[in-house]
Amino acid sequence: MTLFAVVFVPLLAALEWAAWRLGATVPLSEIAMEQSRSDRLVWLGAFKDYAPYKLERIRQIRPEVLLVGSSRCGQAREQMFRPYVTYNACLTAWPLAHVVDFIDRATTIAKPRVVIVALDYFLFDDILAEAWRKERTMGFDRGPDSHRRELHSVVDFLIRTSGNVETIRSALLVPQVEPVDNNLLVGPEAIRGKFGFRKDGSVIVAPPYRSTSAETLSRGAQYILSFWGTSHLNERQFREVERLSRLSRDRGFSVVAIQYPFLESAAAFLDTDKAYWPYSGHWRELKSPQTAERFARLGIPFFDMSRTEISQDSNNFFDPAHPSERGMLKTYLTLLTRPEFSKLFPLIDRGALTADLDRGKGEQFDLYH
Repeated sequence: MTLFAVVFVPLLAALEWAAWRLGATVPLSEIAMEQSRSDRLVWLGAFKDYAPYKLERIRQIRPEVLLVGSSRCGQAREQMFRPYVTYNACLTAWPLAHVVDFIDRATTIAKPRVVIVALDYFLFDDILAEAWRKERTMGFDRGPDSHRRELHSVVDFLIRTSGNVETIRSALLVPQVEPVDNNLLVGPEAIRGKFGFRKDGSVIVAPPYRSTSAETLSRGAQYILSFWGTSHLNERQFREVERLSRLSRDRGFSVVAIQYPFLESAAAFLDTDKAYWPYSGHWRELKSPQTAERFARLGIPFFDMSRTEISQDSNNFFDPAHPSERGMLKTYLTLLTRPEFSKLFPLIDRGALTADLDRGKGEQFDLYH
């Protein structure tokens, strides 16, 4: 027992020190406060910590506009909604049950006026929803399990660096920055991957995605095949939309649902491939007038932006299902021409947003620095 203590205690102490230096065990509330103080701090830790971290940011900034959903809306920036205080809480919820649960938590600690939900056809598949419920549940309980997860992220970091002493030493002793805007990286995943969440909740496109973007964009149809398919919108999932409608009435916020753009080749595959037709019924039903009427009866305007002119320019995406900052800004500029959307944001200056787009001509990934 004494020998075990002699060996184990120093190792645990070293691991705890490394975890603190890498930012793995720094309280999420402290990370959130630091981001309020600095525009140049980027965080990324364990996957299950994404949602509790973003709840801490929401608690800090009390946004008027809140975006929620999967990775499909991760490139929305606060500047796109100025002058409204906006926070991007995407990459926190994949199945619709988790989306509504997160909004429930967020609207308990803050009072957003508008909640924008990324609402995609594949969210209405029961099989995919169940798989995501098991695989992508966030870790809201901040007890021993969360600390164990944080320490595991450090061990994983050490393993993924292949034990390279110089890399590890540098990560522990020298401030690390990402290559786009030289933002300070906090958290083992941020340091290893050179990307993470900015203070507005948007996520920097990771270097590997940048380097493989052209090749990935060339495979739009194949990319879509990675999603589950089904013949229709499953009512079990639509009941979550109904739950969201009730929550919005009870809490006094407006909900906007958007299906964000897909690359043209991906959307065309869903629209026209006859062999895949039995598996794309939920795609067609979500776009139907009947479904739009169901949303309207719930008081939720639904905007299907999945296949528009935005889809035809690959510079609006970093892969077939993920719009870039350029693609997101073009989406909101288009929506601001529609009265049902623009009436929620009367102070947004479309001319200023158009100027943002013009200044970033030729830039695929980053419009705002």
